[in-house]
Amino acid sequence: MVMWGAEALKRDFDVSIVTTSAIDLVAMNSFYGTAVREEEVKLRQLPIPRILLRIRSGAAIRGALFERAIRRVASEYDVLFSAYNPCDCGVPAIHLLDLSCDEELQTRFAPRPRGFQGLFHRVAPVRAIYLWLAHRISSPSGRDLFSGEDVPLANSRWVASVIERKHHVKCPVLYPPVPSGFADAPFESRNDDFACIGRISEEKRLEQVFEILARVRARGYQVRLRMIGGFGTNKYERKLQALARSLPWVILEGSVSEQRKQEILKSCRYGIHGAEGEGFGIAVAEMVKAGCITFAPAEGGPADILDHDALLYRGDDDAVEKIYALLSRPALQASLLEHLRQQAEKFSAERFMRDLRTIVDKFLARSNLPASAATAGDGADHALQPVT
Repeated sequence: MVMWGAEALKRDFDVSIVTTSAIDLVAMNSFYGTAVREEEVKLRQLPIPRILLRIRSGAAIRGALFERAIRRVASEYDVLFSAYNPCDCGVPAIHLLDLSCDEELQTRFAPRPRGFQGLFHRVAPVRAIYLWLAHRISSPSGRDLFSGEDVPLANSRWVASVIERKHHVKCPVLYPPVPSGFADAPFESRNDDFACIGRISEEKRLEQVFEILARVRARGYQVRLRMIGGFGTNKYERKLQALARSLPWVILEGSVSEQRKQEILKSCRYGIHGAEGEGFGIAVAEMVKAGCITFAPAEGGPADILDHDALLYRGDDDAVEKIYALLSRPALQASLLEHLRQQAEKFSAERFMRDLRTIVDKFLARSNLPASAATAGDGADHALQPVT
């Protein structure tokens, strides 16, 4: 979001990307598909203790220190856009939200991580002390970010509905940009393979994905699963890798380049996603834009992307039945391909940039500031991990 936000605003604003770590624009452009040049933005690094940049845990502490730092410079900007969750900037700002911004919602929809990092989640007193310490370090301004002065945005209609029920505030939806276009590889020339993209972690419910497709295969359809994602060395990843290797129809592609990923996706007719309660689902959008007819749980942001009951399942039994129905009905396949082609247009980089510019213009109009005279700061730490 940071890079595409800069891409969207760089022509009309003096844009600063404000972070707590160094930014390699060349690497960031390559990863996100943007073309932001050094002369088009200002890179501003706010100081926090270096040791916190080297460890994976402690995201809440890093976020607290970032909020303290951003409040010291907030007055230098006309617009502050936090690309990752609410940020107490001390002044009204625009905030793009997912459910990790709310401890209760995050606990409800996301499983707790294992290992040392999960210690701060599983042990309630430790977690409470940790969050209390982060709150004290942050030294909040006392502003209510849901009072109406700020502009909270949701990354899906599902997230907007969950936040509205909890916080009683309506959030406009700003879908993330998914740059790749809808693939032109003919459906008929593809293999009867399912693609699955993402981190190898428990919340992705990959064992259930294996089980669903095993049951589909038992009905006579010899589909395969091609898993794109790198395996690490923790206990869960080793267990899942061993399970996958015991199934000859599961192909472990591992971590691949963007070009290779697109080649794999364009050779697959179908896609499948297992994670429930996900805020948006970039992996689902990528499979759709690659021309894969994709299935995902009905509970979560992927429902925005797919937006069709035939593709959204409620439990493993429902998934098996819906996949079987699709495989046995060519007319349904053709209909869903056209539907997904239209859906894919909602998640283009062009639409994200257009919608963000509109949101910023409205924010400035409310503040009586002309867009051409404004400066925009990214009030988010692009290196900041989820507060987990």
